[in-house]
Amino acid sequence: MKQPTFIGIGAQKCASTWIYDILDDHPDVALSQQKEIDFFSYHYDHGLQWYEEKFSATGKHVASGEISPSYFHEPGVPERLLRHYPEVKLIVSLRNPVQRAISNHLHEIRIGHLTGDDLSLERGLKNNPMYVEQGLYAKHLRRWFDHFPREQMLILLFEDIVGDRAESARRIYRFLGIDEDHRSAALNNRSNPSYANRYKGLEAFRKGVRMAVCRLGFDFVWDLAAKLGMRRLYNRINKLSGKCIIPEPEKTTVHKLMSEFSDDITQLEAILSRDLTIWR
Repeated sequence: MKQPTFIGIGAQKCASTWIYDILDDHPDVALSQQKEIDFFSYHYDHGLQWYEEKFSATGKHVASGEISPSYFHEPGVPERLLRHYPEVKLIVSLRNPVQRAISNHLHEIRIGHLTGDDLSLERGLKNNPMYVEQGLYAKHLRRWFDHFPREQMLILLFEDIVGDRAESARRIYRFLGIDEDHRSAALNNRSNPSYANRYKGLEAFRKGVRMAVCRLGFDFVWDLAAKLGMRRLYNRINKLSGKCIIPEPEKTTVHKLMSEFSDDITQLEAILSRDLTIWR
């Protein structure tokens, strides 16, 4: 078993999949095969052995870690993580909290937590208060700073990643002490875009086939099918852009959200020593 030297803690819907992808093919990194282990948030009762078995035991890698965006906002995670891995490096990614809430809403629809004829953001906000709670970045960062020093934490903005992916990747590599000249094949990928399934039965069938293939140890067959274009074909058949399935949020809703986030953004500006006018 191997202990993690770094963990991506979120926030959710803030480019965590892209971070996972650009680390996944780095030769200096041993990344957990499962992107979101969620051990310190949802599976702590499984025990440390269960968790550490998720990491490669090989000694050739400079860094090993995982990405679980649920860690950022769950209150008990910093204390638990400090108890076991006080030296671990933490990667945080944040984005405009209103846009994060909208992306969160699309995700909840995609995975079937919100269904029905009314898929508006307004209904989503009434249904799930975590849309707002997860966007209170300063509030959650202060809890992390109570347990870990600032120098153990790399804080990225989604908008910076979109603006310069190569430099953002270098910052992550540099922070982890690995070769920063590596150019990931996933660098320009649009990782984990918001979408909905046109045919839910077809998606359930796809997941079942994938689980069976992996369980039998034939992962290479799945990877080969993707390389041959089957993934692109499936996406064209069964994936709808999230913008096609939800109505445009009402302007009053957006203004209300921004008002709710305003004080927290001001506090975050002080924490980061950075003007966040782009979010306002």
